[in-house]
Amino acid sequence: MSINRVEKCTICFMAVDGTNGYLRHIRQVHGNDRQFGTHCPLCDSKFIFTYLKSFIYHIRKHISYSSPDKEVLPSLLPSHDEMNLEIINENEEQKSSHEYEQHDPLVEIKKYYIKMLLKLREGHVLPDADNPTSSNFNDDIEKTLFEISRNEESFISSCQLYFKFVKPKEIQLRNGNKAYYISIRDVLMNLFEKKDFYECIKEEKKYISQFNGQDILYHYRNSEIGQQHHVLTKKDNCILLQLYSDDLGVVNPLMGKNATHKLTTFYFSIDDLPARHSSSVNAVYLLLLYYRKDFEDENNRQVIFRQLNQDLKSLENDGLVLPDDIIPTYFTISTLCADNLAAHELSGFTCAFNSGHCCRYCFTHHKDMKRIYKESQTLIRTAASHDLQVKQIQNVPADKSIYGINEKSVLSNLSSFHPITSLPPDIMHDILEGIMPKLTSCLLHTVVSNRLCSASKICQLINKFTYGTNDRRNHPPVLKEKDIFDKRIPELSTILKCNTDNNATYCFKFIHLGKAMEKYCLFLNLPFMLIGFIDKVPYWFLYTLLRQIWDILYSDYPRRSWLSTLEELIEEFLQLFQNIFPEQFIPKFHFLLHAARNISKYGPLKRQMNLRYEAKHHLLKQIANRLDGEEIPLFVEIKYIIYLEEEWCFIVHCYDTVTFKENLWCYEIKPSAVDLVLNKNEFLTHKAEYCYRINNLYFIRVPYRLTLVE
Repeated sequence: MSINRVEKCTICFMAVDGTNGYLRHIRQVHGNDRQFGTHCPLCDSKFIFTYLKSFIYHIRKHISYSSPDKEVLPSLLPSHDEMNLEIINENEEQKSSHEYEQHDPLVEIKKYYIKMLLKLREGHVLPDADNPTSSNFNDDIEKTLFEISRNEESFISSCQLYFKFVKPKEIQLRNGNKAYYISIRDVLMNLFEKKDFYECIKEEKKYISQFNGQDILYHYRNSEIGQQHHVLTKKDNCILLQLYSDDLGVVNPLMGKNATHKLTTFYFSIDDLPARHSSSVNAVYLLLLYYRKDFEDENNRQVIFRQLNQDLKSLENDGLVLPDDIIPTYFTISTLCADNLAAHELSGFTCAFNSGHCCRYCFTHHKDMKRIYKESQTLIRTAASHDLQVKQIQNVPADKSIYGINEKSVLSNLSSFHPITSLPPDIMHDILEGIMPKLTSCLLHTVVSNRLCSASKICQLINKFTYGTNDRRNHPPVLKEKDIFDKRIPELSTILKCNTDNNATYCFKFIHLGKAMEKYCLFLNLPFMLIGFIDKVPYWFLYTLLRQIWDILYSDYPRRSWLSTLEELIEEFLQLFQNIFPEQFIPKFHFLLHAARNISKYGPLKRQMNLRYEAKHHLLKQIANRLDGEEIPLFVEIKYIIYLEEEWCFIVHCYDTVTFKENLWCYEIKPSAVDLVLNKNEFLTHKAEYCYRINNLYFIRVPYRLTLVE
């Protein structure tokens, strides 16, 4: 056998130059393989070598006994040396396999990681311990890890290289503090480098355009303000951005400086993303961060928003040439989402909600809000009147209380922003955290005061209620008897978490983020909890009225034809609630008065909710919907999903709809003997809801109104 006949590696089949080249290749390429294993290419033995040294020894024996130019005939009988060598190889193979089984492949990584942490803790001053047994490859890993973690600059550079990280820009303020701005242009360029990201937006814009001039208000682009937007009317190739602002509290517990220090954050999201993507927290991007107290100085405000204003103007006028495009794509602001306090601070309205003209939609005084039940009885604010009033208070500061305006909006320099047209209502704060808890507490107090049920029994019914699959993560805190008598819904208390590092103590203030959904969950399930005596509960019609209002407010496809009905429902609800529970009135009830007009102005208010910004997890549940008009929905349970004739089909079990229980505000259903095969287009909605079984009856809860989209 000629030694030079080895032309390919027996492991990776790469071409090699003879036996010497083969050995060189084995050492350099496969020498560190944990699962090394190969047969000898120079003999007919089927033995698999799993130990590198024994394999090289075996090959060298071939070289020593053979001449490069002379073919060696294989011996019919193995020699004594070969038998001994095979015995040695078998022993070495068993030893190597045992060592490999005992070896944890993560041990080396753990060792390097621990060493890296030690160097970080000691500031990279630890001496490098020589390890003659470590391989060059492992040394390279260790060196790379240490280089990445050596300082902040190297770490950020690595993040920029591998994760498209956009480094925040420091903004130096005149008082010595700093603000941080993340370039919106850089973030957008990174986003649109993702595959199919732009195509997804184009498809959504095409879908939105089919509702223009129709009865359905699907998107901001279909609303009154969207149709009049000065950028959208001039440039077709334009994408909408939605801004959001909120405060973050940081506590310093040391000595007398134990006040809460607030940081203000600005986020943005792409308003033209499909709902299945925009509802995710991953679709929200940080934009600006600064101390709340720095915002109070007018000079600081100009410095903080200068770069953002320049970038937004550039995006509107010049646009961005996105990957694979030759013409620029333009970007502009649709709305700024915020709670009432933040919205009033940013827009310059009064921040006192217990006196004066505290409504940013109309000029109604606080003392008159309880007596107004129709929006036609109010004087609506307009952009033109607001601009005139701002000029008036700049000339005559004493007139601030007359108009409910403290100053010119600090965001007035931002492109496409106006306090009257860019600040939609937030139904999460107004309804979920305002009106719903008020009504729930009033009804529970009424049940106890009328002796329909004791407070302890109600607490037991609520606290021991078995929630459905979708509601378990949002179940409310434990209700106590004192909460019922005080007419309030319990919230989880504020938590202070302190961390100590380098002789300094940092204390962070956390507010339970799920409290809005917890109150919402309690409100929706309240009929099931009180089902034993619900027909005897006084004023239960207020609950059904609010459920009808919420069905429209929370709809994905609200119709213009619904708005007149919504106005009538709101008028009836406000008048009845004010007459029955006058002491429980809060300004959020008055803000509800403008809901119908706000839907017409901004489109679905569900898209303007702060919930998706504030959520750390996906809190939007998959919930069932209710059909409009006199149509009766068919509820089905999916049993199997099959692929039939190049289409996904669903084998479903049907339930008969018995009736709609208005007192429970849900459908009563019962199982039928009918099974159907449906395709995906035959479903009116693909959202699911838990079926409650109470007293041997089946109920499906429907939290918002559904409309048929053709």
